[in-house]
Amino acid sequence: MKKTDMPDIIIVNGDNNKVSFGEKTSLPRAIVILAISIVIAVAILAISLCCPELLADIVRWIINICKAINS
Repeated sequence: MKKTDMPDIIIVNGDNNKVSFGEKTSLPRAIVILAISIVIAVAILAISLCCPELLADIVRWIINICKAINS
């Protein structure tokens, strides 16, 4: 069978007045936090190697962002 011969299939899950088409999966929160932590660690390492005089400012900036997110 060719792909054009097959009809489009829509899975409808209804719950009273709510209707959703298919299911949308999201990544677990731990994986997202781990990925963000790795990106921050790599950025700090790169800055410490290329321009160490900016390291303290970058670390302060990251801490301020974390404090703003948590409040």
